[in-house]
Amino acid sequence: MPSIRVNLYFENDYDNELLSKLPDYDGLLRLKGTVTFRKLQGWTEVLHAIIDTGAHTSTLPKWLWSEIERTKLTDHHVRGLVPGKECVMDVEVAWVRAMIVDVEGNRTDEIRFRALLVPSDEIPIVIGFKDLLERFEVCFNFPQRRAHIESR
Repeated sequence: MPSIRVNLYFENDYDNELLSKLPDYDGLLRLKGTVTFRKLQGWTEVLHAIIDTGAHTSTLPKWLWSEIERTKLTDHHVRGLVPGKECVMDVEVAWVRAMIVDVEGNRTDEIRFRALLVPSDEIPIVIGFKDLLERFEVCFNFPQRRAHIESR
């Protein structure tokens, strides 16, 4: 089986409130990639996603999961950094299908993975480890601004 290598990229996101408090603050550094999801017929456009090596499970906003093929597994809930009951969000856990792609035309095979379907459009697409990134070697060299995933 040939090796599959798909390029990722780095992006700075800025928190203007924190920047006003810390003028030398250079932003929130994110490792990102592009992904396309299986719809009932065809695929979504290529979308930008955070590649989060600290996220156990991928998370998808409602505008995306409402149009893609998915198989519900269960209802669940997630918490943020604050442990209070008011910080709990109900989600669905479902199987979804996607491919990670890059601008050079490289792509993974179609991958089925579990994702948290969040009932809000206010979150980014986050690609986590469970069923997805755990299949690849994740390599990044920030000083040289190079990153990729690879399977052998």
